[in-house]
Amino acid sequence: MTASKGTIFIIDDDLNLQSILAIALRNAGYDVILARDGIEGLRLLNQCSPSLVLSDIMMPNMDGVETFQRIKERLQDDGIPIILMTALSRKPWFADLEAEGAVILQKPFEVQHLIDIIDRTLS
Repeated sequence: MTASKGTIFIIDDDLNLQSILAIALRNAGYDVILARDGIEGLRLLNQCSPSLVLSDIMMPNMDGVETFQRIKERLQDDGIPIILMTALSRKPWFADLEAEGAVILQKPFEVQHLIDIIDRTLS
């Protein structure tokens, strides 16, 4: 058994995408924690120490922008990167999120491209 490359915390209401990403990331050597929305993500974040957070922007209950705003200071102070995924076309407010430290990844994307980004970010 090889050592984990880190823990990726995925917050996304799309359970199919969660499953695909979880399988691919585990195959790439990462541990994975899953949450269905920002509220569950905030709750679970109190119980884990992720290496990187991957969150959708459009979710019910608490969207990815609010989730990012609520977790960024805690995570970024610890050097934990946050990647926001979205199917939205580029919006002017994306620049604000990027200025605050978010990486924005447009959907659809190749899973291997995401893994490459995560590998580079965490290396």
